[in-house]
Amino acid sequence: MAIPALGSVSERWTLETAAWRLVSDLRLAQQIAITGGMDTRIDFRWAANDYRMFLPVEQSKVKLPSGVSYALNNFPVSGGVHKLSFTTLGAPSRGGTVGFKTESGSRIYVILTPATARIRVSAEPP
Repeated sequence: MAIPALGSVSERWTLETAAWRLVSDLRLAQQIAITGGMDTRIDFRWAANDYRMFLPVEQSKVKLPSGVSYALNNFPVSGGVHKLSFTTLGAPSRGGTVGFKTESGSRIYVILTPATARIRVSAEPP
């Protein structure tokens, strides 16, 4: 029986935690846009390895966990920053994918469907 290396299990857990945190924050931004009656926005900053949430009440910055970085982001770029927004109806500005990777090359993807605003996590790119 093979036993996985403890480092790879920890690395995978950290990668999945980053993905599910983003899913949670995307859903929060969407719900606040609907209930608050104001558009919300998330800026993905590659160089800083973080993303910023612009909500009607507050702004917050979420730093990616140590060892995790962006692998892919196909949301529109404006001013060197990938941007996603939600309207007051909860509709995203567009669909897209954000990919995360670890130093060893493991990857995970957060996929946002444009019409339905469905958000899912996958080990495979769309």
